[in-house]
Amino acid sequence: MRKKVIPVRCSPATELECGEDRVVAKGYVPVVVGVGKELRRYVVSVGAFKHPCFVGLLDMAAREFGYQQKGVLRIPCDAQHFDQVFRLISISV
Repeated sequence: MRKKVIPVRCSPATELECGEDRVVAKGYVPVVVGVGKELRRYVVSVGAFKHPCFVGLLDMAAREFGYQQKGVLRIPCDAQHFDQVFRLISISV
């Protein structure tokens, strides 16, 4: 089964709207990806979280924000890099 990622654009002004207030299907987790003003919301399958490439992104988030992030999970990388990681994950599954 292929891992799914559903991108939804958001801006810094609407970051809270891009997070926990939206309904997310069972088996998926909302993630905000971006650096600076360019943020993008994704809904990621929980199965992707155990892939080594995604674990690397989670480590990056932990170094930047710590393990006590409040609200939606935020990953500090640009959306293009995140998209590339998910292409790799999809190919390897």
